[in-house]
Formats: sequence, C-alpha cells, structure tokens
Amino acid sequence: MEKMNDLQDLLKHEIQDLVSAEDQIIDAMPAMIEKASDQKLKNSLRQHLKITEQQRKRLDQVQKLLIGKVESSEENSGFLNRLFKGKHHCKGMSGIIEEGNKIMSEDINPDVMDAAIIAAAQKIEHYEICGYGTARAYAEELGKRDIEKLLLQTLDEEYEADRHLTDLAVGRLNREAETAGNNENGDGRRYNSGAGRASNKTTSRNSASASKKKSNSKSSASKKSKSSVSQATKSANSTSKSGSKAGASKKAASKSGSKASSKKSSSRTTTSRKK
Repeated sequence: MEKMNDLQDLLKHEIQDLVSAEDQIIDAMPAMIEKASDQKLKNSLRQHLKITEQQRKRLDQVQKLLIGKVESSEENSGFLNRLFKGKHHCKGMSGIIEEGNKIMSEDINPDVMDAAIIAAAQKIEHYEICGYGTARAYAEELGKRDIEKLLLQTLDEEYEADRHLTDLAVGRLNREAETAGNNENGDGRRYNSGAGRASNKTTSRNSASASKKKSNSKSSASKKSKSSVSQATKSANSTSKSGSKAGASKKAASKSGSKASSKKSSSRTTTSRKK
C-alpha cells in the first residue's frame, strides 16, 4: 500500500473498504435468511438485503465522483487510481461474517438461533454505521456535498435497520430464546417453535370458543329460567283470577239466595195479616 498523503486519500480508502464490506454482506445474507425461523425476522433480512444492494450501487456513484476529480487533474496513475482498480478486501467485515457463520453452524434451538442471527446482523450494522459515519465526516470536511449526501442516505438506512433489529430482539425474540428450553422433549429433541406458537394460538382459540359456549349455555338457561318463572307467574295469576271469579259468583249466589229468602218471608207475613 502506497502512502496516503491527505484526507481525500483516506476518504478513498474508506469508500473502497465499504465497497468490499457491502459485497461480503450481500454474499452472506442469504444464509442468514435461510437459518432464521421467525417470519418477521426473515422478512426484515430480505428487505435489508434489497436495501444493501442499492447501497452498493450508491457506492459506485461515490467512486465515480471521486475518480472524476482525479481524471480532471490528469492524475491517471499513482495511489488513488491503483487503489480503486485494485481488489481491496475488508478484513474487519470478513471477521464479523466468519463469527456469524460459526455460531449459525452450531446445534441451536430455533428460537435461540433467531436471537443469535440478530446479534450477528447488528454487529454488521454497527461496522457499517462506523464506516459510513466516518466517510461522511471526511466528505463534509472536504466540501464534497454530493458525496456527503449519498453517504448520509446510507447511514440513515443503517441506523433504521439497527433500530428495527433491536425492536424485534427486545420486543419478543430474546424472550422466546430465554424460554426455548421449555419447548424441548425429554429426549432432548426440540419442538418446532413456529408450530408451538401456532398450537398456542389454536389452544387459545379453543379455550375462547369453549368459554363462549359456556356463556351462551348459561345465558340460554337463564332465559329458560326467566321464561319458566314468567309462565308460572302467569299461571298463578290466572288461578288467582279464576279463584276471584269463583268467589264473586259465590257472593252473587249468596246475595240472590238472601233476596229470595227475604221475598218468601215477606209473602208469608202478608198472608198472615189477611187471615
């Protein structure tokens, strides 16, 4: 490696390092997606792979802007041209990916694997945040506004990806990894975590359905009970009314008999007087 004489040389080196890092990430992410069990994590990694491919193209734009400056000053040879034309390999990213592949090759419960994949992915994100943040600061210092804007766009995307992974981990996946041992059989074999979650949902729905049926049964019994009481009350009222009517009839008959008796008595008295 030839001597770097100024900040622009250092910016060139940082950009080339990021190019190598992005190429390695694009190659490594499909394996991470395949190993992930959680569907939201899979979708998140797939989405970020597409974003990473766009970031790689953005770096090509940055390189063209930097090379353009070199060509305009007729510096067609020397350190900067050889730096971009030579194959630079980012050893930092290579080590991070190697460590991620190592943990993914272990015999791990699916829920624990998801947590490990997030950790590996965030190490990648943090390296990129450092690299893009540094390169952006160099571009700003050098007054290269177009390059700074491109780098800042990628930097914001990396921060967003890191926040999203944190939300997945802290919000749910770390907790599932913590209780993953409870999903194992006595012989050491692991239940499928996805199936376990589906089973829990089914059990919950069945429980809710049973509860609803019990509630409906109680409601129906209550209605029947109310209906029976209502009917009994009506019957009692009807009987009471019939009894009242019978009593009224008896009273009327009694009055009628009384009147008849009174008439007979009066008639006898009149006859006696005539005699």
